[in-house]
Amino acid sequence: MRFLDTKSQTLNLRVSPSFKQALKEAADHEQRSMVNMLEVLLGDYMDRRGLSPAASEARAHTPKRTKSPKRSGALVGATA
Repeated sequence: MRFLDTKSQTLNLRVSPSFKQALKEAADHEQRSMVNMLEVLLGDYMDRRGLSPAASEARAHTPKRTKSPKRSGALVGATA
């Protein structure tokens, strides 16, 4: 799987020094940037799990159910 849409979002991550070093070494070994290495790793993970970003995005953008408007305190069908 590849991410082909334009990169327009930013993501800041706080990671341990050992995670950053491991990512840098893996990226250098593959002659990739660290961001591209993360994209490749995530794409491979999603392929193995049968996931697609379209399905994930659809779940994220599904409108939430809203509560129906509150009724007045009067009971329906009640007589005074």
